[in-house]
Amino acid sequence: MYIRSPIAAGTFYPDNPQELKQMVELFIRQSSVRKLEDLPKGLIVPHAGYVYSGIVAASAYKVIQDKEFSTVILLGPSHHFVFPDFVFSPPGYWDTPLGRVKTLSLSDFPSVVYPELFQQSARIHQPEHCLEVQLPFLQVIKKEFKIFPLLVGDIDIEKGSRALFSLLRSPDSLLIVSSDLSHYLSFEDARRVDKVTLDAILARDRQRFEQFGEACGKTAISLLLEIAVQNNWRPVLLRAMNSGETAGGKEQVVGYASVVFIK
Repeated sequence: MYIRSPIAAGTFYPDNPQELKQMVELFIRQSSVRKLEDLPKGLIVPHAGYVYSGIVAASAYKVIQDKEFSTVILLGPSHHFVFPDFVFSPPGYWDTPLGRVKTLSLSDFPSVVYPELFQQSARIHQPEHCLEVQLPFLQVIKKEFKIFPLLVGDIDIEKGSRALFSLLRSPDSLLIVSSDLSHYLSFEDARRVDKVTLDAILARDRQRFEQFGEACGKTAISLLLEIAVQNNWRPVLLRAMNSGETAGGKEQVVGYASVVFIK
């Protein structure tokens, strides 16, 4: 049985279970977001260390904490490998300090289209933090859920979006895209650049986003935007900040935002 050990515990977030749970709960309590009546189907959530982006990420998780979902498709970039299309983690479990989460296999999605776009690799997933850091938030707000962790490389957006959407046909499924925004700009430059990025996302303008937007999970966001246009998912900005507002100096900052896509 495959079990992936956490690689970000103790660095991106606390490795002590009680401290981690208390931190996540505090971030969620401090988040003020309006209640959604409609069904959230997609999220964009940052993936930096919790002291930097945790308060922004918490806005996304607070807005879904009373919603019903049991299958989470986690999608993000690889910071370590270059590869084509999608790479999924072997079925089994991912561990965090808060416990064990079951991971699904491609065979659990019998209606998937373009299955040739998906390959399995423990090696590519093992050093990557961007999906792992989402799990403690999910574990705090939900008792039972399963994940299908996907990293995306170079892919045809139209074809890839159709393949990705075919994983979301169950009404209790949710797509979480893990991405930060601009990197290492000055505080004011980051605010300007991130506004351009978010304006394009909120307009569901993929071409404008791809031309002018800045995000480390750019391909993953493009896939989400294509799905949103094709299926009339409406984006709502929950919170946007940068590390100059949360922790650290203002000479070089990283931008973060949480966006929910509503069906």
